[in-house]
Amino acid sequence: MPLRRTPREIVINGRFLTQPVTGVQRVAREVVRAMDHLIAEDQVPLRLRLVCEAGADVSELDLRSTMVERTGTGPRGHLWEQVILPGRVRGGHLLCLGNTAPIRSLLASHPTTVMIHDLSYRQFPEAYRYRYRLGHGLMLPFLLRRASALLTVSETERAVLGKLHPPALPRIRVAQNGGWRDGSVQPRSDSSDAGYVLYVGSLSSRKNIDGVLAVAIRLAREDGVSTLLVGASSDILTPIAANVPDDIRDKVRLVGPVTDLAALAQLYREAACLLFPSFYEASSLPPVEAMNFGCPVVVSAIPSMTERCGTAALYCDPHSIDDMVQAVRQCIRHDTGIAEQISRAYDRATRWSWRSQAEAVLEALLIAEAKADHSGRRVNSGETKLSALATAP
Repeated sequence: MPLRRTPREIVINGRFLTQPVTGVQRVAREVVRAMDHLIAEDQVPLRLRLVCEAGADVSELDLRSTMVERTGTGPRGHLWEQVILPGRVRGGHLLCLGNTAPIRSLLASHPTTVMIHDLSYRQFPEAYRYRYRLGHGLMLPFLLRRASALLTVSETERAVLGKLHPPALPRIRVAQNGGWRDGSVQPRSDSSDAGYVLYVGSLSSRKNIDGVLAVAIRLAREDGVSTLLVGASSDILTPIAANVPDDIRDKVRLVGPVTDLAALAQLYREAACLLFPSFYEASSLPPVEAMNFGCPVVVSAIPSMTERCGTAALYCDPHSIDDMVQAVRQCIRHDTGIAEQISRAYDRATRWSWRSQAEAVLEALLIAEAKADHSGRRVNSGETKLSALATAP
């Protein structure tokens, strides 16, 4: 039996639209937009329906083909996802892009695909509040055992998930995060005018925020260099002190979250470098975003970062303040090799786009649908071209 001629409906869990926008929510927004545009271009035989709460704002998604269904008043947030959403799926294939899914749908074996971005709450429990760790810890076994398909954002993270539940490994596909929105990049023409070190990310111990501040203090006192920290804590994270000594408050500034993309782009363009020495990442956004704007990148030497950045970044030991300071100084002083790094970074950044991530998500959905149809035409894990699946007989 071939793939359906009539497009199958994919029901998107819109909970991310009412959550504070951090990396997970940013990815969900960009992937939904890119999937919508691919389907509008007749690239794949699926239909999309986005189910969300009454107050969700979808205007920035620029939807062209996706039907939006609002659920009215009632439970919100986690309760909305667990209680209201399952009743709105109505035979479709549920797609959850934010680490969680309705337990009711999983237990009933309704077709459900879930994106698990990372397991940082397991690796760095001290960085997260107990309630958050408990909720995700209880849900993870259901996801690994009951989801029709699982998505994650790097081969590194796929291996971690596979070790937790080896039978799930064949159902886990990788969809690396994109970068800046396709076609919107205007790199700076002369990086020599840049003057500060930039950090973009949550103010979390998992992100090594204490190390970032220590580097910023050293650079301010020893080199007269300023550092801007973009980001904030949240109600799921353990609070961080983030104390800046009085004598350098004018050079170490915590500017809070920057959600306007034009403003964030300007920060990347004007930075001497991005410092991103995180202890744990799956597929981080800021390094690739910085690469798009010709901003040199210093990142931690961990497997997911090398997978993401390749030879387009300077690597540092996130446990060594001296090593981080030395790497940043190489960028600030434009030492030998920095120009070549910037050139490689432009090429590296083009490798990761929201469109390519959306294609990987759609491929996973089509494969899951083919398996659910008990198709006589076998779709195996090595067949990953969206065009081949979309035109299957």
